[in-house]
Amino acid sequence: MTDIKELQSIAREFIDKRDWRKFHTLKDLAMNSSIESNELMEIFLWHDENFENDLISHNDEKNLRKIKNEVSDILFSCLAIADHLNFDISEAYIHKMSELDKRYDVNTVRGKLKKIPSPDHEKD
Repeated sequence: MTDIKELQSIAREFIDKRDWRKFHTLKDLAMNSSIESNELMEIFLWHDENFENDLISHNDEKNLRKIKNEVSDILFSCLAIADHLNFDISEAYIHKMSELDKRYDVNTVRGKLKKIPSPDHEKD
């Protein structure tokens, strides 16, 4: 199994071998992650629950392949951002999940669709 540091290294090598770092600004990488996310959403646009059922049961290999590609494109952008800013994306993810665990206490939200604002987004 490949770990996240190895994936980040693969992304770094891909960028550096092509001498693309000069084009990969943080702004453009952030925009790219959003664009790739929108391409992922587009796959689901105008489909009903049968579409999801076919994906889950692997009866729709064509769209499953498209989804895998878009998710990988999103991950590439995230790995490149972490590499550019020289932070451990594994640590950042674990920290974020810890914050979410506290914010979305199991006893409060279990079985409920409930949005709890992030303290970072609260107004003064």
